[in-house]
Amino acid sequence: MEKLIQNQKIVIKKDAIQHSNESIQLYEDEQKSLQEKLQKLNEKQQNLAMK
Repeated sequence: MEKLIQNQKIVIKKDAIQHSNESIQLYEDEQKSLQEKLQKLNEKQQNLAMK
């Protein structure tokens, strides 16, 4: 019985870790997307400044 409870706790913690990893990946993807948008805006700004 104790072993079963321990295994259940391990599964719960592994699920929490997986969820955290997915959240981190979403955040990193969003950050990359925003950096790309910022770079494009900076390029547009430079192009407008040259005109």
